[in-house]
Amino acid sequence: MNQSLNNGNLAKPSKIDYKSLFKLNTDGIVTLNIHGNIYDGNIAVEKLSGRTIQEMIHTSFLDYVVEEDKKDAYECFKLAINGTSKESKFVFIHKSGELIPCVVKFIPMVETNIEKGLFLVIKDARVFDYLSTKYRESQLNFKIIAENVQDVIILMDDQKNYLYISPSSEVMFGYDSNHNNHVKREPYFNIHPDYLELIDQSFNNAIDNGIPFSITLKALHMTKGWIWTQLTGTPVFDKDKFKHIVLVARDITLQKENEEKLTYLAFHDSLTGLPNRRFFEIRLRETIEKLNVEGETFSLLLFDIDNFKEINDSWGHEAGDQVIQEFAKRIQGIVADDGVVARLGGDEFVVILYHIQSENEVEKFIAKIQQETIKKIVTDKTEITMTSSIGATICTTKNKDESYFINSADVALYNVKEKGKNRYHINFS
Repeated sequence: MNQSLNNGNLAKPSKIDYKSLFKLNTDGIVTLNIHGNIYDGNIAVEKLSGRTIQEMIHTSFLDYVVEEDKKDAYECFKLAINGTSKESKFVFIHKSGELIPCVVKFIPMVETNIEKGLFLVIKDARVFDYLSTKYRESQLNFKIIAENVQDVIILMDDQKNYLYISPSSEVMFGYDSNHNNHVKREPYFNIHPDYLELIDQSFNNAIDNGIPFSITLKALHMTKGWIWTQLTGTPVFDKDKFKHIVLVARDITLQKENEEKLTYLAFHDSLTGLPNRRFFEIRLRETIEKLNVEGETFSLLLFDIDNFKEINDSWGHEAGDQVIQEFAKRIQGIVADDGVVARLGGDEFVVILYHIQSENEVEKFIAKIQQETIKKIVTDKTEITMTSSIGATICTTKNKDESYFINSADVALYNVKEKGKNRYHINFS
């Protein structure tokens, strides 16, 4: 099977790029299975925990959480398994015994594919705790810190009036905090409307119950537009009387992009950009469910490139990669919004067609594929003419699992191989 990459022809980042985002991210990232056991992690986790990834593999993430936080940590994990991801704050135990407060978030690899596991993103919160402690100790010390950190620090009273905005807001949000008008701004003036209720509830709960909060939302930068922001809030009391709340805002736009790219890597083929086998399995289950509940039939096509091994052997893997990429592009162009194209590996592809349900319609679709794929492909070394063999099944039977329909399409493809190449066979399942 051809696995080499020709990055010069790819618009999307390579697999190596994605690994760098994971391994070199300054926040700790571990991957968990549905039981909460660790099976991978990055360098930042090793620094944060004092342990190597090899020491942590096959252990539960709860092994590194202090006893009093384990229940809450497990609840957050279960919420993520059920599709609800939220940020929380737990104390982790360093190998040396040091207790490290951290802001954490469990991120499902995709909402509809929970069984594949989660990412656990861990951010060292000692900086936030240090700043809040410093403020309680001395308002002067707080001001010195606030004016010299990159995060934006904001003070608000119980009426949600702005008492202070640190100078770093000029860089992070693009507005000047030094003028006198900032105290006249409306509460949450630069918060995206979709997050107003969330921040208001978090703010009120912090005042009423004295509970710090950490939330992720979008805030407006005056020139860049909406940016992802992590906002932590710590209520400050004097003899049980609320004085103000300390808000610390951090631009996490890059982190969010990295998380999205990590998720993308988990469900897309790095050579073609098409969905991979894992993504295909999710969509197939969803499509079968529609068949079972709504009676919506569909078609499934398995196909590969004829004589692909000879292309690799004759012209090398780079030419083979270019053929795979061009083939994927052409198939995707034909399918468009009528279904899903996925690369299973090597020169093997699969298509789910949502609205093509009769044998005549499938034949017309296959004819389009054959007409398009037979056109010459120009690689760096030569021009290549290719054909493909296609096995199709029209799926109408309810209450069958994925393997039933896949096997049916596979039998159809085997029928083609028995008779020769550049052919197709259609059956019903």
